[in-house]
Amino acid sequence: MELEWAGIPSVAVVHQAMYGSAKAVARISGMPDYPYLTVDYPHIPLAIWTDEEIAEVASDLAPKILELLTSEGFEAARGAE
Repeated sequence: MELEWAGIPSVAVVHQAMYGSAKAVARISGMPDYPYLTVDYPHIPLAIWTDEEIAEVASDLAPKILELLTSEGFEAARGAE
């Protein structure tokens, strides 16, 4: 969210186990609709991943991140006019 506050469009990536906490931070930061993508098991929430796991997560999430960053819904969630 700090990137957003600096005017840099961003999407957070969090582990499913941390999703509730991430949404709470967004809510108390005044950005309740801030977009999140989640990574779930078998990837452990500690983000101690092998190079292969990182490549797998990146190839899965990159198109989703691009879609969020370029969608009209993203602009609405960011509060853009």
